[in-house]
Amino acid sequence: MDTQHPAILVVGGSLAGLTFALASASRGVPVRVVERAERRTLGGDNLNVDLAAIARTVICDPRTGAKLPVVRAFRDRHLTTWPALYGWLRDRAGTMPGITLDENRAVASVRAEGDRAIVAFEDGMEASANAVIGADGYHSIVRRAVAPEQPLASYAGYLVWRGLVDESALSVPVAWPTDGGLWITLQQGYRLVAAVLPGRDGSREIGQRQVTFAWFDGRRDDLLRRTGCLDAGGHVIGTLTAAAISAEVREELSALVPRLWPEPWAEAVALGVRTPGAMRGAPIAEYRPVRLVAGPLAIIGDAAHGVSPMTGSGYATAVDDAFVLATTLAQRDTAEPLKRYERARLPYTRGLVDHSRRLSAEFNHYVAGWFGR
Repeated sequence: MDTQHPAILVVGGSLAGLTFALASASRGVPVRVVERAERRTLGGDNLNVDLAAIARTVICDPRTGAKLPVVRAFRDRHLTTWPALYGWLRDRAGTMPGITLDENRAVASVRAEGDRAIVAFEDGMEASANAVIGADGYHSIVRRAVAPEQPLASYAGYLVWRGLVDESALSVPVAWPTDGGLWITLQQGYRLVAAVLPGRDGSREIGQRQVTFAWFDGRRDDLLRRTGCLDAGGHVIGTLTAAAISAEVREELSALVPRLWPEPWAEAVALGVRTPGAMRGAPIAEYRPVRLVAGPLAIIGDAAHGVSPMTGSGYATAVDDAFVLATTLAQRDTAEPLKRYERARLPYTRGLVDHSRRLSAEFNHYVAGWFGR
């Protein structure tokens, strides 16, 4: 790699890609971020975030100035929504010197040619770089080149119905304090995680907040296969968008709500299930990396390690990846910065996936105990 004037291309402009771009540019390493959409949109996810770790990584404090809307979760962790965090990162990346955002640009493939990385776009064009960083999620194109023998993430055995609804749409506000953290329960073979989050405008006022839920469901394997979310080998290759959830499935889930979930969450879950666009189904993908680097190619975030949301470490681990890789790249007198990143991060990420698999096995055992599978 040319350590004096490296050309770094990032595939994927979602949370991990933007975090890494900000971490790099703030340390004097320019990057070009290629993203297939102009501005990504996604709803329904709550994220627990370490604000101090984000500030250290991107060298911009989400607790000051244009603050990231959060509520307290536990210890030094806070909760926010996916759209709020994405918007905070994207706004800063859009004005940060050293970051070029190349949006509405789809990547078809990535390959290494000697010490150069080549990105082929779906429009037939190609680009060459000193390094390509894959931040393109659980179905990563870059990972196919980094680990061709293990390119896909495995299905953990359950999906999560994720919903996000406005508190103002409920008959009464949720009787849960803004700094109340997560509510978690197991009921009759299912698991629910719920919380109140800042409103779409960042408001923390009762009645103006948002309510999020994650409903863990271990009885949807057939549905996921029918809808093309799983392949024959048990790998996750798609997700259930809101439009792909049939009226029949929504009716079935709606009937379960009063049997499973108590107030103050039952009305919010029922509204999320019934409302088009308010809920999606995410089959949980786990990926234990064999490597993080191959020549001039590297992977970070969900492209590098897929874990269950029960770990509470998905985005947090991407932040750590970004910090280590950006810091290493900034040390331009250091040989093989990508390999140094891999040596630092691979043992931890493999251990985290092992932990995720244990949590998934425990949940699947619980589901089997209820339904006799």
